[in-house]
Amino acid sequence: MKKYHSIDLFAGVGGLSLGLEWAGFNTLFANEFDEEIGASFQKNFPNTNVLIDDIRNINLKKISEQYSIKKDVDLIVGGPPCQGFSMANRKRIEDDERNMLFLEYVRFVKHYQPKCFVIENVMGMSSEIVNTESLEGKVADAMTSYFNDLGYSISFRMFRAEEHGVPQMRRRVIVIGTRLKNKMDLLISGEIGNLKKEFYSKEDLLKNKQNKNQFSLFESEEVYANPVTVWDAISDLPKLKAGKSTAEFTKEPSNDFQKLMRKGCNILYNHAATPHAEDVVERIKLIKQGFNFESLPEALKTKSHHSGAWGRLEKNALSPTITTRFDTPSTGRVIHPVDHRTLTVREAARIQSFPDTFIFNGSRTSQGKQVGNSVPPLVAKAIGCMIINDFLN
Repeated sequence: MKKYHSIDLFAGVGGLSLGLEWAGFNTLFANEFDEEIGASFQKNFPNTNVLIDDIRNINLKKISEQYSIKKDVDLIVGGPPCQGFSMANRKRIEDDERNMLFLEYVRFVKHYQPKCFVIENVMGMSSEIVNTESLEGKVADAMTSYFNDLGYSISFRMFRAEEHGVPQMRRRVIVIGTRLKNKMDLLISGEIGNLKKEFYSKEDLLKNKQNKNQFSLFESEEVYANPVTVWDAISDLPKLKAGKSTAEFTKEPSNDFQKLMRKGCNILYNHAATPHAEDVVERIKLIKQGFNFESLPEALKTKSHHSGAWGRLEKNALSPTITTRFDTPSTGRVIHPVDHRTLTVREAARIQSFPDTFIFNGSRTSQGKQVGNSVPPLVAKAIGCMIINDFLN
């Protein structure tokens, strides 16, 4: 397979890089600020040049020479924070410290002139971003201005992780940019740059008895056929009590998703359950699948909670969005469907579609960030395939 060349900025542990690798990209260079997370990236991608430093300290000419990066970069990806983008006025954007990292992303694009770039998770934008009267619309206007000046056309797309084989309801917006003259108008019109997915209508599913209840997993009338559920993802992993761990598989994979996740892995990594206090375990035991703290007697309810706190996952449904604190029951629906504990790092990684060969290193807190802040690799693969098929081929 031809290898295309990419650069991964704000790389985290490498969910984007892994999915792009599956699609056919070679990551020339990755940058991550956090030392623990960057070290974990390096261990999982030993052949990738990783610079663990503040992106503002990077001398582009120096690293290009050091890593032999020429200006033949096909794709730059990353998720720079854009918190200060409430005004479209560029001077105000540039005067706001919160936008410095976005401007560093622009600096990389200007220097390397990639054929395409992707920015992931822009302020949690909704599908209403084309409405220029809204905050999202102003952000879109500002970004368009910056990249048009560099010779790029951009467009905004939303992805739903479950449409790409991920057992999780995770919705994000990506910005796609290209400088390829013959692709610009096609990108803006929406003819290219869309993540491929297959939809079945609710009526089609109801005709098929096997699938008749699956539409209830989604909030829209248009649903994805045969989604991977939580139990599809983790049922082959050994049962654990709170505070226990194991490095051995005890079951064979029972479906295609489990086979994909376990390919090439004989040792079970990162499957250690959080040690919960006795009163926490007693609360968890009282919560059934799909229910939360409201199931608890008044005497056992905690003083502070939000609507999803102390929630137990449903076996035959999708997980809500995996966040960084999946080891703490008060943070959301993170309790194992059957066991009386929260998810292990490996279970959360499975729900994010990380394969079992991918090892998360560092402290428990850091591992949570590595998993929860990542782009699911199967989504990243879909993005990479789209870029290759629509722009680079």
